[in-house]
Amino acid sequence: MKNLKIMSIVILATTQQFHAQKADDKREIMQIIDKYSESVIKRDSISFYELFNEGIVTWCAGVKDNSHAREIKEKGSKDARSSYFSSSHKEFLRGLSRYKSTEDTFDNIDIIQDGTVASVTMDYSFWANTKMTNWGEKYLGLIKRDGKWKITSVIYSLELTTYFEQPSLKQRIAQKRNRK
Repeated sequence: MKNLKIMSIVILATTQQFHAQKADDKREIMQIIDKYSESVIKRDSISFYELFNEGIVTWCAGVKDNSHAREIKEKGSKDARSSYFSSSHKEFLRGLSRYKSTEDTFDNIDIIQDGTVASVTMDYSFWANTKMTNWGEKYLGLIKRDGKWKITSVIYSLELTTYFEQPSLKQRIAQKRNRK
């Protein structure tokens, strides 16, 4: 009986510690997302680069079919952009210098993690010179390296506001639910 009580206490303590660590990890990942946004607004390369893993970081986007089709219709297939592009987090931040102001906002954030790796899905809108230019879904891959979360990949869809307005948060949540 005594062993059963001790075992129950150990299991309870371990479970509580596991849930506390999981909450801490989610909080740390949310802090990374907040720092990402702040760095884009301030164009702070030191803070921005610290969020990313050393070495190769995947950075790519796909222009959504609706925007791509509209752009081809309006500009012709020769002048329309490709439906896919890849870059780097450093090139992204350097490219912000062509604007007077920039902002990358996030909502509808979902974090799945196991304490070592994480996947973050979220809706975003990118603003340049106080005007939204594009929006879509952004997927971040993260790894916990030496006790700190680092972004290893940024993959996103891109809908151009020239052609399509971003739906309300309520509509986007419903759309995501319907896809599952």
